[in-house]
Amino acid sequence: MPREENSKCYEMILNYNCNARCSFCSQGSFDKSLNAGFKQAAAAIYAAYRGGYRRLGLTGGEPLVRPDIVKVIALARSVGFKFIRVQTNGIKLSDAAFCRRLAAAGLTFCKFSLTSDRPSEHDRLVGVPGAWEKAARGVRSMRALKVRVGNNILVSRANYRRLPEITGALLKMGVTSIVIIYPAYIGAMADNIKALGVSLGECEPYFDAAVRIMERAGLGGEMLFLNVPPCFLKGRESMAIGLGLFNTVVTDPLGASTNLDQTADAAKVRAPACRRCRLKDRCAGVDKNYARNFGFAGFKPIRSATQAAPAPAAPSAPAPSAPPAARAAGREPQVFSDNELCLLEILKRRGEATTAQVLAMARDIVLCRDCSDGNSVLNAAQSLDIKGFVESVLARGRYYWRLKKNPGGRP
Repeated sequence: MPREENSKCYEMILNYNCNARCSFCSQGSFDKSLNAGFKQAAAAIYAAYRGGYRRLGLTGGEPLVRPDIVKVIALARSVGFKFIRVQTNGIKLSDAAFCRRLAAAGLTFCKFSLTSDRPSEHDRLVGVPGAWEKAARGVRSMRALKVRVGNNILVSRANYRRLPEITGALLKMGVTSIVIIYPAYIGAMADNIKALGVSLGECEPYFDAAVRIMERAGLGGEMLFLNVPPCFLKGRESMAIGLGLFNTVVTDPLGASTNLDQTADAAKVRAPACRRCRLKDRCAGVDKNYARNFGFAGFKPIRSATQAAPAPAAPSAPAPSAPPAARAAGREPQVFSDNELCLLEILKRRGEATTAQVLAMARDIVLCRDCSDGNSVLNAAQSLDIKGFVESVLARGRYYWRLKKNPGGRP
């Protein structure tokens, strides 16, 4: 499978109904009665696979409220999809048995949407008492089932100052794939802009602080930003989603199809500073509703590829706390990326493996983010070598990766 084809994603909005009442929801005005029937969803899944898509995303609304969601996932796996992601608020995942059914059906990636490290704050934002704890239970269950987990943090005035603390809390929970999403001011978010709206300039130092938490944990490459122009990510512009191709088609419950590479920039406008930016051919600017409400304060042209502007003063935030043994030894806590967890799992099963053998086994393990490229194996192995868990050995004329006999901690 060529890497380009393997990266194509087919995203299905299965329904608009939801079991939460988020004050930031961009679908607040959508018809909640619209649901794709199972036959319609099945036909779309077959067509997507025939069309060369190998990554399937299921979203809503809240897709897990569908009574047939396990059946939808099982069908997708039987068709041939080995990457099946669900975007969820996690409320339904408080049921461990339901989690087991989803994993058994073929779910490989569960993307949560915890908005805070403070349960009461998250519950208030999503309008459901107990929602944070239910989702946290779901995270624990999915990790125990070795389903890959990630989290989207939707930014608002209620939580932007706590982005570093939220990031640290997610790392403690074992969530190492994090996307920080700046909101689109439509739907409920537009209605609540006075209470929840916050400018990109206000958020910028907290974006930086959150990235620093990830970098201190050795996971700088595991955080991305959506709807954030790269000029608000000084020195880390590549973390901005949208500078390259999305390779994603989205379908709604009525079957209408949208290619994100053709439409994602349609509602964006450029600031005056964008004319002098080296990324002007790759960055379309900012959403027009943002410009209408906040203007273009803080937009600065990125002058050159090697520009390394001083990072903005970042609020201090503690790294995830280490277990007592690690603190006593003066070590940072061990946190592992999805690719590292995948390699550790393979080496636990096999003992030792070449890069090619790792890639072959990774196809049947859902923990990894990208099993299509040997570089991902090398990067994960080298990182684990630095952390003291993996070593390279020459045997039978070939190089193998294997677990160290006395690793520096417990993965």
